[in-house]
Amino acid sequence: MKRHSKKNRQPLIFRIYKYIAIIIIALLVINYIYSNTSLFYNRRIILPFSFHLSKSKLYLLVGEEYRLFAFGDKERVEFASTNFNIAEVNFAGIVKAYRPGKTYIIAKSGDKQFRCLVHVIDINKKKLTLSVGKSYRLKVRGIIAPVSYKSSDKRVAAVNMFGRVKAKGKGRATIYAKVKGKVLRTEIVVN
Repeated sequence: MKRHSKKNRQPLIFRIYKYIAIIIIALLVINYIYSNTSLFYNRRIILPFSFHLSKSKLYLLVGEEYRLFAFGDKERVEFASTNFNIAEVNFAGIVKAYRPGKTYIIAKSGDKQFRCLVHVIDINKKKLTLSVGKSYRLKVRGIIAPVSYKSSDKRVAAVNMFGRVKAKGKGRATIYAKVKGKVLRTEIVVN
């Protein structure tokens, strides 16, 4: 007959409590990690008839306009920009982009307030003249995000994934930079 030591003779209920405690601690750790990530803050639950804005994030090119709508409140809504050098907003909620950077548009109605993050995007060169064999680096300003570059004519000017344009042959080409659904253009002339 085999003898069991007293250490291994825990009642079943204590082992169940131990596993439940481990699961609860794991869930608390996962909840803490999740709540401190951007995934937690990107989820917006909008109740019907509650005061909210049509967008919480907005990407604009320099010179572009967009109208923000405030829903769910019959009181007058006041709009303001935290940095009017980058983008300003008028009384009707029309946002106009001026310079690359980011700013917040704040909508106030009574004691309620909501914000919309506005990123204004631009490229460092609109027109560029290069000699054959020379290169230049294009940069998207106003946002830190992945950018995809494409050339309209690779025989005239080729571009790599970092925005480095290399002049290949004489002619004209357009370099397209796409970021967050916006397309920026640079006209290239190679002599």
